[in-house]
Amino acid sequence: MNKMFRLLVIVLVFAVAAGCSGGNNGGNGTAPTNKPGETNAGTQSAAPQEPVVVQMASLYPNLDANNPVMTELSKKSGFKFDLVTVTGDRNQKFDLWLASGDYPADTVILKPDYIKKYSDAGAIIPLEDLIEEHGPNIKKHFGEYFDLLKDENGHIWSLYVSNITDEPTPTMQSEFAVSYKMLEEAGYPELKTMDDLFNLLKDYYEKHPQTNGQPTIPFSGFSYNDNTYENATGPIFTTSGLENHGDFTIDENDNVRHIFTSEEAKTYLAFLNKLHIAGMLDKEFFTLKNDTMTQRLAEGRVLAGAFPSWYMQPEVEPVIRAAGNFDDLYAYFPLVFDATKRNKNFTAAATRSNWNWAITSKSKHPEEVIKLLDYMFTDEAQILINWGIEGSHYEVVDGKRVIKEEYKQGVAANPDLIWSEIVTPFYGTSMYFAHGTKLADGDYATPTTRDSVREKYDERTKEVLAEYGKEVWADFIPEVNFILHGLGQLGDVEEVRAEAERLKQIWNRDTAKIVFSASEEEFEKQWNETMRALEKAGIAKVEEAYTKLWKEATARYSHIGK
Repeated sequence: MNKMFRLLVIVLVFAVAAGCSGGNNGGNGTAPTNKPGETNAGTQSAAPQEPVVVQMASLYPNLDANNPVMTELSKKSGFKFDLVTVTGDRNQKFDLWLASGDYPADTVILKPDYIKKYSDAGAIIPLEDLIEEHGPNIKKHFGEYFDLLKDENGHIWSLYVSNITDEPTPTMQSEFAVSYKMLEEAGYPELKTMDDLFNLLKDYYEKHPQTNGQPTIPFSGFSYNDNTYENATGPIFTTSGLENHGDFTIDENDNVRHIFTSEEAKTYLAFLNKLHIAGMLDKEFFTLKNDTMTQRLAEGRVLAGAFPSWYMQPEVEPVIRAAGNFDDLYAYFPLVFDATKRNKNFTAAATRSNWNWAITSKSKHPEEVIKLLDYMFTDEAQILINWGIEGSHYEVVDGKRVIKEEYKQGVAANPDLIWSEIVTPFYGTSMYFAHGTKLADGDYATPTTRDSVREKYDERTKEVLAEYGKEVWADFIPEVNFILHGLGQLGDVEEVRAEAERLKQIWNRDTAKIVFSASEEEFEKQWNETMRALEKAGIAKVEEAYTKLWKEATARYSHIGK
């Protein structure tokens, strides 16, 4: 499963419940508007005898188009759905669709760079006039941020929801994992810097060179999809406190800097090299795959490491808990090299633009399709696609939606149950309100709340959190830094795609040589050789292209929120 959706699946596995049933809106904000055959004023026009059929793309082969929530969504929105499933490599499929013109008749789900491709080719239509006439819920949802939907020419080519939440996402956690047993032996020390972690590891490792008869591994990581991003690139942003824009960061003058050649990258790789020279870095740091790493973590031999939440929460923690080895679980600290600097690493863009919804130029009824998309911005629709159906997936207790225990247990026993029960084509796309968003009824838009997250913790985890005066791991996170847009949301720059890919290849090839240098002198030599290779591969050209993209977007959105 693509890693982008792993955590979303787990959230639904343990937290999906249901939405509105029958004609009851549950007191939630806006009601469905502009159904087929109905004008904005609510007067009846020439209504079709049958519901409009919307042919739409679906990213999920496992989705049951006749599951209960799909059926209820059809009933409440007044539409029927004809799903065209994307199989195989998505980008290849999107390119093939565009070349052949054989894309779905009404809607497609595309990332921003493909939205531009499709709009340039005339395959999708601008939406601003349709929204003006048929999109009251879209306009209400965005309010003063409405212009974030527009391109440089004032056109709106795709739709997605905002990301302004009432509370931080409760599942958020740092990627630096530290073993409970090591923390307990040290008296639950305050950990703020990478030096704090190094010293803690050194002291514990000297006392415990072996764990259960096998060598203790003070610090580890793993290679995902045969690249080094997760263990040698992502942590650069975390430890430096920089805004994370994928392979880039933005300086104070809005210039885009590639992270590979930054001082922050050198500092983090030097830390890994220091661990290596001290004999505390996993010898397989750059070669371990998921399954092997999960087994190693479950053995309790790994004291700390940089592991993303999308890996730890669904894959590692359940295995350790199932074995009853709760002291082998991990706490998560946002460690940095300089604790005096403001940490802007935990950044959230103002919109959820990622997998966005567009209306194709082939649609024979775009004014009806926009009504469907507008409906998705209502509280009623969000409850339905996030929680499911009342009585089947959730119930209301003391005015609050609560997941039904039978459904929760069913999904826990069979995670694939979500596909036959509640998943819709909107799942995992940019049409879901963020966790922590409250609706008009005062309850949450999604089942993932602080309470639901804490409910899944074991008692040992609650004890460790209490030692630090916290309730969930998200409490360790510095204040979330909201920005109008992220660089990744603007899409790739086609003309430097080849150079950008070559830079990644060099980085993946060379980082092991740099980190496993036998001395500081060799480290400097290997680092400098890699910098020259990156320079020769065109890193300046890539930075220039992305700087242009960023500055154009910044200028376009500069008036918003002021």
